[in-house]
Amino acid sequence: MNFAAAGTVFKKELTDGIRDRRAVMTAMVFPILGPAMIYFMFNALIDLRKDLEEIEVAVIGREHAPAMIDWLTQHNVTFKDVTEDPKQAVRDKIHDMVLVIPAGFQHRFAQSRSAVVELVNDGSRTDARNAVGQIRNLITSYGRQIGAFRLVSRGVSPEITQAVIVQNIEVASKQQIAARILNVIPMYIVLAAFVCGMGLAVDSTAGERERATLEALLINPVRRTQIVIGKWLAASLFAAVGILLTLFLCFFTLKKVPLEEIGLSFTLGWGQIVGMLAAVFPLAFMATGLQLLLGIFAKSFKDAQSYIGVLVLIPVLPGIIGTLYPIQGKAWMNLVPALGQHILLMDVVGGKAPAIWNFVVSGITALLVALVCVKLTAYLFRRERIIFSR
Repeated sequence: MNFAAAGTVFKKELTDGIRDRRAVMTAMVFPILGPAMIYFMFNALIDLRKDLEEIEVAVIGREHAPAMIDWLTQHNVTFKDVTEDPKQAVRDKIHDMVLVIPAGFQHRFAQSRSAVVELVNDGSRTDARNAVGQIRNLITSYGRQIGAFRLVSRGVSPEITQAVIVQNIEVASKQQIAARILNVIPMYIVLAAFVCGMGLAVDSTAGERERATLEALLINPVRRTQIVIGKWLAASLFAAVGILLTLFLCFFTLKKVPLEEIGLSFTLGWGQIVGMLAAVFPLAFMATGLQLLLGIFAKSFKDAQSYIGVLVLIPVLPGIIGTLYPIQGKAWMNLVPALGQHILLMDVVGGKAPAIWNFVVSGITALLVALVCVKLTAYLFRRERIIFSR
């Protein structure tokens, strides 16, 4: 096949795409928006972690448990005495929580009996949930320490209450743990393959059909396959550039986030960058091939966007499933487009070195799907009912 005509169509579509603000915005805004969102999300997480290091608690009856108050103060908890109704104060969001220490606390405590305190809180408030959990854990820890001291004072070893102790031995590296927490990044990079080339793919099919310029292109003595290949490669280039930009901006952003403040250690070398690009680049061709195929059925650019919007589920589903149910990589998963790429990205980000054949199989599978879509689109370009229907 002579690809000179395909090259001409490629240049024409690329030129039109660069001039088209809508296509450029689709390709460039997404890679910029994602890293910005990641930056603010992780900085908010770090700020929340810092807020938990110093918690202010409204308290009633502080004088009834001076020892416990002193212990909590040593653990960066500050107290504010209040007199209003604790339940109403929490309902009105005057305080995140109110610790109520009853008058009989010290008496029961001195008798080595269980002393009860009340922690009034609103479980529907997500903004206060972490602080409430932190205070609850601290009070529980204080109670366990006092219980151990009581056993020791009676000549009983505290170990008698701990029949079995679980000793946690972590075999995953800090890089792998960080990769699990940062799994939104591989999902976002895969998503870039489906978003960044979408504007050009839709405009070169449904858009041209809506503007009635597709017929003028098809009357040229050029094989339909060459025309589709030119459009496909131009859209794929937009998608590939979007992937590259998304990848570098995401990890540039992570370098600016102090992840060590939340106990994460994450580094990315050039070998990992190359591995991630090798894993995800074939999706750029598959995504634009699918978009061209769906776009040819749409009568307008708006209709095409509604059809192609369903394709966004393809890269998102593996990430969502992997978050809820951790996916153990199997050989057959490389044959499933998007899923195989997601697993490869997670392995590479986690510092693992997947076998070369995993990249080859997943890449070939994605390219085969792309070529089938291109072939079907070229076939549909030969059908007058598809091209001329309005």
